[in-house]
Amino acid sequence: MRYLLALILCMGTLHAQELLDEVIVSDSRISKPRKNSGKSVIHITAIEIEQNKGLSLAQLLNQYAGIYISGAQQHPGQNLSYFIRGGNNRQVLVRIDGVVVSDPSQIESDFDLRLLALEQIASIEVVKGASSSLYGSGAATAIIDITTKQNISGISTLTVSQEFGTQNVQDQSIRSLSNWEKQFIEAQHQIDNIGLSASIQRLRSDGMSSVVGTESDAVEKENIQFSAKSQYNSPWAWSAFFHQDRFDANFDSTYPSFADADYSFLSKQQRFGFAPSFSKGKSSIQAQVSWSNNSRSYADSYPSIYAADIFTTELSWRYLASEKLTILSGVFYQDIGSDFKNDYSAEAYIHHNLAVFASANWQHSKGYALQLSARNSSHSEFGAHQTFTINPFYVFSLQSANYLKLFGSWATSFIAPSQYKMFSALYGNNMLTPEENQTFELGVEHVSEKNRFTLVAFQREEENFIEFVSLPNFAGQYRNSPTFYKVRGLEVEAKYNFDNWTINTNYTYTEKVKQAPLRLPKHAANFGVRYALPKAQWSLHWRYVGARQDFNQSFVKEKLNSYTLVDARMSFPNIFKIASASIAITNLFDTSYTEIFGFSTLGRNLTLALRGSF
Repeated sequence: MRYLLALILCMGTLHAQELLDEVIVSDSRISKPRKNSGKSVIHITAIEIEQNKGLSLAQLLNQYAGIYISGAQQHPGQNLSYFIRGGNNRQVLVRIDGVVVSDPSQIESDFDLRLLALEQIASIEVVKGASSSLYGSGAATAIIDITTKQNISGISTLTVSQEFGTQNVQDQSIRSLSNWEKQFIEAQHQIDNIGLSASIQRLRSDGMSSVVGTESDAVEKENIQFSAKSQYNSPWAWSAFFHQDRFDANFDSTYPSFADADYSFLSKQQRFGFAPSFSKGKSSIQAQVSWSNNSRSYADSYPSIYAADIFTTELSWRYLASEKLTILSGVFYQDIGSDFKNDYSAEAYIHHNLAVFASANWQHSKGYALQLSARNSSHSEFGAHQTFTINPFYVFSLQSANYLKLFGSWATSFIAPSQYKMFSALYGNNMLTPEENQTFELGVEHVSEKNRFTLVAFQREEENFIEFVSLPNFAGQYRNSPTFYKVRGLEVEAKYNFDNWTINTNYTYTEKVKQAPLRLPKHAANFGVRYALPKAQWSLHWRYVGARQDFNQSFVKEKLNSYTLVDARMSFPNIFKIASASIAITNLFDTSYTEIFGFSTLGRNLTLALRGSF
């Protein structure tokens, strides 16, 4: 009954003008109104990010349909698992300012979202489903496309913010507000026709143990960002960026038992990028060149150091063939190297990727539309691999700005085996082939001036899943599994706005057919309500996470009970015209719950935020 109730409550938010003006990019790599998109895209704006002061990026993403990031409600140094549409980390591809990012030194070659600062992000788009035909390896369950803040207005500004908060587990009284604090400074300026932006964020957390224990495990984080963007009136344009992220955290022992320990790890990443473009008539050409460096070091019972370098370049061409047809094509190249060392051994790996892709977007004035895309990816080790997307949809234009859209897609994707899985002297297998996924999706979306309702059903099929197989004498090896896997689900989301009230809600059903997944809830739901006046705003957010399975200390599966969390916020956006303030209480009722067996979870916590813009 509660799931039916969550479905009935799916009527939600957005102001009329925001609904009508919403533009998305990531589903087709071409800017267009949401009405002309053949997918259900999550679009998180700068306003929504600002309204969720005190949350991490992972906690914010957990509020949206189809997304469950395990570890987001735990110690801020906890590893994150991305269970989007029943997948895992290697099936999610992350882009930052148009550049595909990953960490090849990781076993899964995934990107660590803990590194990013939410305050430095201007917008986020999440496209769920297979997208390898446009983005390559890893785009199997979702693309998380992040755009950082840049000076696009030409106005000089200085923004300063300070946040204080507690870092409590359950059954602790509200203690010192200095256990969690964050500072953010951002400056934007224009020199001639070049917009400049720079920012730095620093976060410090203490007062919470990584595992269920008594010792406090501190976390420190620093994010530095510079960007420059041309703003002159010319067919030529360019942008450039530099990002540096540093994440330093203490953690505890998990084997042979969960116990406090004096362990720590340090993760660093640097990214440089330059993107020139040229537009003339019906054509535009976009280039992207970037380099990133990752390093991770662990000080525990088995000290080790991991590092990776990635050089990426891409050239794409867009052509408006007619009012109905837009063509996009491009070439992509990546050179990847990684290495690790410990007290006993040292190894280094290298490979490169080359891909060509093309897509066509056809939109008829009577509502018929079709998006097609295909990609040929060539890996220096396992050779070529092809993927495609077929995405038809139809738009019924109703009265005024109302429309009803029916859409469906059939898309394939692949996940290239990581360098560790292929080349490791202990466990590697250079005969591995890519994991293959295909996703079928059907959906309907209705948008009017004040509301939006979206319903999507999907089924994903997995082949060549890479698994670890134990061998005698404590040996093991990665191999492609002969087992065929299937995941299916349903996502419902809706938004509604009336007078000063905003309601936003969603429900997600995910089933791994004939499997017993770990830590993945079959049911999840969110319900948010917001009341806004010019000088004060109030909001409540309710989040439900269903029961899951996890291994206990004896490696026996154990049921983790469902739980519900409620957050409350109050903000004052116009204090003295240049300042704003907010207060948030997360886990308002101090609910006791377990997200991952043996690890601490956040109890009731208080956060205060002050912000000034000059």
